[in-house]
Amino acid sequence: MPNYLTVAEAQEKLPTLSRNLKNPAIITQDGKPVIVALSMQQFASLVETIEILSDREFMSDLREGIRQADLGQTVSLEALKLELGL
Repeated sequence: MPNYLTVAEAQEKLPTLSRNLKNPAIITQDGKPVIVALSMQQFASLVETIEILSDREFMSDLREGIRQADLGQTVSLEALKLELGL
């Protein structure tokens, strides 16, 4: 759940904001959202998610795997090991 701060509150809390940023902070001006503050971990996670979702081949393979799993078309770990000779 994001925290809402006014620009004035964000300016006041800026020196410690990064240490206390557990959830995104939405900074408002005149009652309207104008800025989103994220921790570096949150930002990195968001960028990684965008990269994954942007990989069309991976997403196609993932959707096909989910479809097969939904249909029960799975292979046990033991059968896979046998097939791979492990």
